[in-house]
Amino acid sequence: MDQNTRRILEKYRDVTLAINIMAINKIPFMITTSRNMHFGTAELIHDKTKNTLMRSIQQVVRAYHAKGFKACNILADGGFECIRNDLADLGITLNVNQE
Repeated sequence: MDQNTRRILEKYRDVTLAINIMAINKIPFMITTSRNMHFGTAELIHDKTKNTLMRSIQQVVRAYHAKGFKACNILADGGFECIRNDLADLGITLNVNQE
């Protein structure tokens, strides 16, 4: 691992993700972006069920983990409240915007 990569990991190891569902032509996508690093992902999802949301988030979390980062917090709207306990089981805190 080079020195720049080490510095990035030291500074940004704990990741906060902002997530939302965006529809394009009525096709839903899970969109994520990380605070500080501003790394984004987009994934086609077939529905907004608890299992689908968790599966999509777990893929993102695994991608960060593979590079040495740890997803610690997720910022979302009330539509993600249904997965709060599942995220807690993964060691991730869900912060929901009440507006």
